[in-house]
Amino acid sequence: MPTPKLGILASDEKALNAARESDPVSLVVLRSTLLNPPRAAGARAVAQQIHNVHPRASLVPYVWHLVSHGPEDHLRELATRALPGEPRRFGHLQDSPEVREAWQTTLRCAQEFSATRVVLRTPASFTPSTTNQARLAAFVEARAAEGIELVWEAEGLWEPAQALSLARKLGMQVILPAFDGAGRPYAPPAMGGLAHTWLRVDGAGPTSRLRGVLAEALAHTLSIADAADPVLLFAGPRAHANLRAFATEMAIYDGEDNPLDGDEMDE
Repeated sequence: MPTPKLGILASDEKALNAARESDPVSLVVLRSTLLNPPRAAGARAVAQQIHNVHPRASLVPYVWHLVSHGPEDHLRELATRALPGEPRRFGHLQDSPEVREAWQTTLRCAQEFSATRVVLRTPASFTPSTTNQARLAAFVEARAAEGIELVWEAEGLWEPAQALSLARKLGMQVILPAFDGAGRPYAPPAMGGLAHTWLRVDGAGPTSRLRGVLAEALAHTLSIADAADPVLLFAGPRAHANLRAFATEMAIYDGEDNPLDGDEMDE
């Protein structure tokens, strides 16, 4: 099977406190940019901070909520950065001057990160309606013209199979949870295969510690999946520890040397 790319899904830069330079991290996804994308100098500082501990990692920012979320989603109240304009003209991928300006902020942030991919998180209020599917298609097409790939994280009523089907049609990738509520890996047949899919290990509940049978089951799922370039994201307070545990399990599963080169893993 292809070796999966392992990434950290960081809520903020503090998540890097548990990082080690030896961690096999291929990408760092920054959720903090959903609320407050940094300005140019701040973005360069964040990129340098990440590359100090993960020098080979690609950076992937979230799209600003003013592009994706409407006022009913209440992210404005949590953010410290905003743009002038009527709140109803922001969000839900509207073709409005306000959304276009908000996107330019995300684009500048991505450029400072040297990022060619961004994560688009759509809220529960962005339902699977015909209008919203058309808006999503237009948004993907416009970003492709700018050389930006989208990774879609859909909340709300979107069923995984439905999101995957639309993502394939539009040439996107999607983020889905690696485990169901009972701690079982999602089976590739139920997902229509794992091509175009980034799996997210949330590090909560039954999967808070990815050791032993959990790591082995996930490694097996990836080994039989139809995914040419699988991506596995680790989130939560144990993100780096779980990434190391999985990397070790994958090495054992594939009969390779430990990729951590003898580093002791976290308890």
